[in-house]
Amino acid sequence: MLDEPWYQNALALATTLHAGQLDKAGQPYIEHLKRVAHILVEQFPNATPTEVQAALLHDSLEDTEATPESLTLSGIAPEVIAVVQHLTRTDKRPYLTWIEQLAATGDVGVLRVKLADNLHNSDPRREHPKREQMMRTKYEPAQEILRRALANAKP
Repeated sequence: MLDEPWYQNALALATTLHAGQLDKAGQPYIEHLKRVAHILVEQFPNATPTEVQAALLHDSLEDTEATPESLTLSGIAPEVIAVVQHLTRTDKRPYLTWIEQLAATGDVGVLRVKLADNLHNSDPRREHPKREQMMRTKYEPAQEILRRALANAKP
């Protein structure tokens, strides 16, 4: 996978879009995106190129100046952009309400990428001052919702 042109292109674009951004632990943000893609493939060995590219780009519309149009101009396929758009939180709905709405779509790609993102966000090796509270109130309930939705989703 890492040698595939589609992977390299999405990684290069994500690296450019998130250049200079740091996560809450002060690490380059691209490391989060790469880890989400790796978790996706670890959890779902049959993950599609669309899902892996979406994992690398899942925060691009929310955290950068990227638009669906600019992603298209950068060579990103419409089906990848559609997943990224689903994963873009555009309002201040409560997190678990948003997760329930994602779950209701039944979109396997969206659910897999969001679960991989959530799993990385809840990784105990990632530093976060409110980690324990966030695990109880946000990440663990979200993981349960996403796993249940995946179990009921049709491929």
